[in-house]
Amino acid sequence: MPDDTAKAQPAKWTEVGYSYQEDKLYLIRFLLRQGADFEEAQDAAHSAFIEMHRSRETVSHPRAWLRTVAYRIYLRQTVKVPEQPEQEVVERLTASVADWRTPLEAIELSEQHRHVLAALLQLPFKQRSVMAWHMDGFTTAEIADAMGLEKAAVLQNLSRARRTLKQQLGIADRRRPA
Repeated sequence: MPDDTAKAQPAKWTEVGYSYQEDKLYLIRFLLRQGADFEEAQDAAHSAFIEMHRSRETVSHPRAWLRTVAYRIYLRQTVKVPEQPEQEVVERLTASVADWRTPLEAIELSEQHRHVLAALLQLPFKQRSVMAWHMDGFTTAEIADAMGLEKAAVLQNLSRARRTLKQQLGIADRRRPA
């Protein structure tokens, strides 16, 4: 009689492996948008995939789950002392600057992408987070659920982030005449 658990394990590996190949660079880019440097983003992304594999529960929304877990892992990486207040973490992330001496630069980012990412890193913490989720294709409701915010707060932060980014990038508002 064949062992059913032996059959289930390879299928899970295949799903995680496929997701890893499909989503790894997107997950790293998501974390870069959050203020991580390349090594931090790569470590957190890899750890999130390991957690997904170890999870005994079915992950119904793997893209959102991976981003939430990877972001939490990244935040834990930034906290050097367990008693470090949350405000210090926020200040560190707010002060993030783009470090373009990474392998991702050569492979993934054009000059325009680097300019946009640098502008993103200047946004306030919540606006940056909401925009990172939005740029990864998540809806307002999905962002609110993932971040534990009200939908109205997500919309407000997204609106402010867009306005600030337009100013920083010199993009004219098409709705207003020049």
